[in-house]
Amino acid sequence: MPDEQDIAVNNADGSLDFSKADAKISQYDLNAIEAACQLKQQAAEAQVTALSVGGKALTNAKGRKDVLSRGPDELIVVIDDQFEQALPQQTASALAAAAQKAGFDLILCGDSSSDLYAQQVGLLVGEILNIPAVNGVSKIISLTADTLTVERELEDETETLSIPLPAVVAVSTDINSPQIPSMKAILGAAKKPV
Repeated sequence: MPDEQDIAVNNADGSLDFSKADAKISQYDLNAIEAACQLKQQAAEAQVTALSVGGKALTNAKGRKDVLSRGPDELIVVIDDQFEQALPQQTASALAAAAQKAGFDLILCGDSSSDLYAQQVGLLVGEILNIPAVNGVSKIISLTADTLTVERELEDETETLSIPLPAVVAVSTDINSPQIPSMKAILGAAKKPV
């Protein structure tokens, strides 16, 4: 998503100018990255691959380094002009294709995005891949080779679900407080594959 501080307003027509806005990680995606890295601590053989789809803003090395400094082992970036202002269905299709090509057991994503807040991408990825998809997850209870047990808060109760793997899980911001990367992690991010 574009960094809000770099978005300008065109005086002529009042439209927003994103041309100078660098890409940054959405708060929702930070929670998903942190949740994935916490799961990796429970399963030493696990690998965390971050996946991002977007336009030319994703060529920004600073943004890539920021993602990798937060714990993923590698980053896959799908860049195409058609994804510059992509709608949820376009984003989900590209993410599903890239995930299928890379291989996965579990896809964790943010419950929404900071730009559109559509809350659709995770569920659409699950639909496209024809695997279970659950949104609004506020706690991961356990992970086994074939099942993920999670909780999500509903209006007046907490629901516990056992989800067969592979699956897509969209996590809420309540799941964790993303850590700020250490200097060692920031420097080490430059050595990770993109």
